[in-house]
Amino acid sequence: MRFPSGRLVLGLLAVSVVLWAVMVFGTLAHLSAAAEGAQPFDLRPGGYTIGEARALLTLLGDAGRAYYADVQLALDAIYPAIYALSRALAIWWLTMPGRLRTAPLAPAIRGLLLVPPVAAAGFDYWENSLIGKMLVTGPAVSDAVVRVASMTTQLKSVAGAISELTMLIFTAVVFVRWRRQGWRRLSE
Repeated sequence: MRFPSGRLVLGLLAVSVVLWAVMVFGTLAHLSAAAEGAQPFDLRPGGYTIGEARALLTLLGDAGRAYYADVQLALDAIYPAIYALSRALAIWWLTMPGRLRTAPLAPAIRGLLLVPPVAAAGFDYWENSLIGKMLVTGPAVSDAVVRVASMTTQLKSVAGAISELTMLIFTAVVFVRWRRQGWRRLSE
């Protein structure tokens, strides 16, 4: 058996999806409800303006900001690492010789394909630290912190989109190859 095994990859992807769902449908939905429907910072892939950030911090109030810091950011301290590991292993697994194509991809190319999920995690951690600063400061947050936080949110979103698109395309190619050649041969 070659590393990583398909079971390990699927297991990590499942853990990642479950944690994402807990955040999106649990903690982030709670924060949105607490902020009269305004989307939390994490759910704004296009970023946010200084006015939007201050408005959200005001709408959240002390209790909402404390929940964001204590509950959401605690979950989001785990998620980026699981995201990066699950996506990197999935991309590595999909690009193993015989899956994506018969000839192996050059190790340098395979390595470069791992950059987006790792970058997404790095930007997510940076974003979390800046959100933490905004939550502590509240509506009086500085323009500079909001600008950098918004930029990291956008960078995280772009890197994540590249990761997901890469996995989707590679999965489709592997599936087509599987249909043509049979699953047994590709899963060795």
